[in-house]
Amino acid sequence: MLQVLVLSNLGLSTFITPNIFPLFVLLLPFSTPRWLLIIISFLAGLSLDVLLGSIGMNAAACLLIGYLRPFLISLITPKGTEFESNPNVYAQGLTWFLIYLTTSVLIHHSFYLLIESGTFYNLLLLSGRILASTVFSITLMFMLLYLFSANKKRRV
Repeated sequence: MLQVLVLSNLGLSTFITPNIFPLFVLLLPFSTPRWLLIIISFLAGLSLDVLLGSIGMNAAACLLIGYLRPFLISLITPKGTEFESNPNVYAQGLTWFLIYLTTSVLIHHSFYLLIESGTFYNLLLLSGRILASTVFSITLMFMLLYLFSANKKRRV
């Protein structure tokens, strides 16, 4: 709802496109079966497309993230490491989570903004939009994760 009601109506500029909804797919439990992950990803993107009146761009980008998520996790996780919980900063550590989130959001935004632009004509402008949107989205995601995290470290 935050994505639809607030971020889509911010009017920052045409240069920055903040998308925080991929966080929903990225925070699903590690034990989620691949087929269910793909279905959830598609439905999450499709619901956003319906609410925003777009033509499937969010569904396609979210589906790509859902498909690539197991590969990204296996790529950045050290061999022999087993995670039991959901992906989060506290269980996996800041470095692992930052790499996971940045890579996933960069792939999502690259695919989404490439579909939106429909061309490689102005590659420098497209690269700038991808980079600015990724940095802004990751910043918002970390702020949300910090504000709504149940596992906050407490001072002793």
